[in-house]
Amino acid sequence: MHWTYSQREKGSDLQQGDFLAPTIELKEILEEIHPHFCADKYIGFVVTTQTCDLVKRGGKPPKAQYINIAVVRSLKETSTRFFEEILKPVEKGIFRKSDKGDAKEFLHRLFNQNEQALGLFYFHNDADIELGDHSVAFLRIAITLKSEHYSTLVAARKGGLTPEFQAKVGWLVGNLYSRTATSDWSDQEGGSKDIEALEQLYLDEHIPDLGPVWLDDILIAEAQNNNFEFSKYKNTDLEQQLEKYRPTPSIDILAEEIIGVAKKALKPHVGLLKENCEAFDIAEEKILKIIGEVISSNPECENNNLGIIKNTLKDIMNELKNTTADCLVVNDAKITSFSGRLKNNSRIKKLIK
Repeated sequence: MHWTYSQREKGSDLQQGDFLAPTIELKEILEEIHPHFCADKYIGFVVTTQTCDLVKRGGKPPKAQYINIAVVRSLKETSTRFFEEILKPVEKGIFRKSDKGDAKEFLHRLFNQNEQALGLFYFHNDADIELGDHSVAFLRIAITLKSEHYSTLVAARKGGLTPEFQAKVGWLVGNLYSRTATSDWSDQEGGSKDIEALEQLYLDEHIPDLGPVWLDDILIAEAQNNNFEFSKYKNTDLEQQLEKYRPTPSIDILAEEIIGVAKKALKPHVGLLKENCEAFDIAEEKILKIIGEVISSNPECENNNLGIIKNTLKDIMNELKNTTADCLVVNDAKITSFSGRLKNNSRIKKLIK
């Protein structure tokens, strides 16, 4: 059993914080007085009346003539609604990424039973109390039943809270402006890791198109400037649709400017390349002339050797000519590599962010 819960003896008196299942008998009572709360979305109820008013002394009816219970709903179905109340959504279920930290802080308060403003109490899923979902009690939404239904409520009870968490329920119900000391998740073994996982879980979307969806602030601003209609698209398609409005990052603009200037500065003069080619052509002619004279003056050399030597020499000279020209021309591959290093430099990014 989860550390916030406590077993109740069968048939024992009701206590504040007792978790009630929506049994057939309880729904029959609600059908008569509050039919709205018979809906399936209300997966349970919690007793909010003070324990001292629920005690049946000597078999007599309890002091309370009326018993208050609050509704319990799945957190998966309601978390986006809470975000919409505490944040400023762009559209239903759509939020700025810059607000994600505030949403995480809200979840941290909720899971540690410290969400005062909305009057919420968190129920962790637990098989022992037959609660399958992470759930939330809406303490502001109270249902008042006559004490004559006491036995039905006892029969619907699946478990209760430990004394310190009973006190927290009482405080949340009666006073939203002070704080009752209760254990936090971080006080339990492995609790810090568990609550971090819970917080991350509810920052993600659970039910398709219900949210929450977190979008870059700049994408939202640019989309709004272009009269983009968020409601026309499914949540899963929104980010892809908005990417076309993403402005070019400042670092990319800077890199392109620098690369453009560098290419102009490093570009060799056209005349220099021409002079390089002419110099190799002249050198080639001189060498071929010398080789021809040597072969002509040597009767042992065959004329066909001159052709082979000429072709070999031309290939070598062309290779040297092209290599020299490459050294004089800007290397686009190296420039591209430099551009990438510039764009990914964290210090430059930080300076021009």
